Amino acid sequence: MSLHNDAIKLPLSDADLQHLVEFSNIRALSSGAIVALTDSQDEVTYVPHTLFPSPVPRDLYQKAVYVQAGFNELMWKVTEDDEFLTSALKSTIEVDEFTGRLFQIYKQVMQEGCHKPVTLALLRSDYMLHFQLNKPAELRQVEINTMASSLAGMSVKTTQLHRAVLQEHGIPNSSQQLPDNSCIDGLCEGFVKAWELYGQPNAAILFVVEDGEKNIFDNIYHVYKIKELNCAIKVIMRSMLYLGKNAQLTDDRKLIVDGMEVAIVYYRMGYVPSHFTSETEWKFKIMAEQSLAAVCPSISWHLAGTKKIQQELSRPGAVERYLSDPEMIANVRSTFAGQYSLDLTEEGDKTAAMGIANPQSYVMKPQREGGGNNIYGDDVRVKLEELAGQQERSGYILMERIMPTVVKNYELRRGLLVDMQDMVSELGIYGVLVCKEDQVAINKASDHLLRTKNIMKNEGGIGAGASAMDSPYLV
Repeated sequence: MSLHNDAIKLPLSDADLQHLVEFSNIRALSSGAIVALTDSQDEVTYVPHTLFPSPVPRDLYQKAVYVQAGFNELMWKVTEDDEFLTSALKSTIEVDEFTGRLFQIYKQVMQEGCHKPVTLALLRSDYMLHFQLNKPAELRQVEINTMASSLAGMSVKTTQLHRAVLQEHGIPNSSQQLPDNSCIDGLCEGFVKAWELYGQPNAAILFVVEDGEKNIFDNIYHVYKIKELNCAIKVIMRSMLYLGKNAQLTDDRKLIVDGMEVAIVYYRMGYVPSHFTSETEWKFKIMAEQSLAAVCPSISWHLAGTKKIQQELSRPGAVERYLSDPEMIANVRSTFAGQYSLDLTEEGDKTAAMGIANPQSYVMKPQREGGGNNIYGDDVRVKLEELAGQQERSGYILMERIMPTVVKNYELRRGLLVDMQDMVSELGIYGVLVCKEDQVAINKASDHLLRTKNIMKNEGGIGAGASAMDSPYLV
């Protein structure tokens, strides 16, 4: 199934295409829609982006925004349920070393009684538009990100860029179709509220970043917005290796970095094993959890973002355990794709048989973030046969493969020939949750991110080089 934007007639003539590509790239560079080319961050290019915004059904967009507050509450209550987290992850932590290490820290700080008075969660729920024959498109959740839910700064820039491109192309009145996007404002309001609730006016917000981060500008736009909202807040950026060597924890659980007390630890790294090059990084991970600082995500939120938890929440009765509003429960559940356990049980064996018999209909997912980790197509069958009877299989889940609607667009990426492509989009809705003890201060959706990729590509990350930044054009 294809979706069309009737206001834009494709393909463009060669002359129109050349003009708009030049206009879009220059506009992106001049407006800060940029990424670093090198680790030194002194050479930049425009962020990969589509030439035009891509069509998204208005009702599905509105539904995704509506359910985000429900997902925020759901994930919060999951993080507070030790019994559920322990039971759900029991098999996974036995075979997945990284998740197992995170779980050890979770249990350690629980046993030490390291309660945090302030919770800050910045989430992003990602969806695709699922096509079924003779039926309207439906919203299907790909995953919910509880860690490093990035690209808000670039998403705002992309919306502004697409408005300018449409105007240049003779479509000046797009405000009804191109929704406002202030996602970075909502996220940074969360930072500021959590900082206020921490209650120490001299405390800093700490961004934990990679050295040589090519997406440094997206981080910087968050800093600018925080300072715009409250110029008294200090924001610092440090690598986890540096922090493991230099951060300190006082007897009264204050986290100190370079002489400054830290109110919030915000991870933009630490979601894959390669980010932990030594025990030094793990030292800081534990220290942050032992401190009074609000950690985003805290160790329980980090675990709640694993694919295994997503699969367990799809079971009958799981959502109902945490949410009480029947309408919200129904809407949340309606976004779930089929998800199945691959534990070494009778249930897991049936799941494996399903995947082997029909590998094109499923995706095999490990407990990893950052793109490039999932298994598709015939490789699903090969991997499942390889893991038959092996405990390692428990480290994966099997998910129904979403059959996305197709759009036509142009991808603008440095070094890539620009031509019209068949593409598919992934819609992300940001969520913000801030609590003091059990009192909710903020629970809301915070606008959107759209990423679009060639239909032949399986993975969808901007950083992995698969997707381009995009904007929803509501139809």
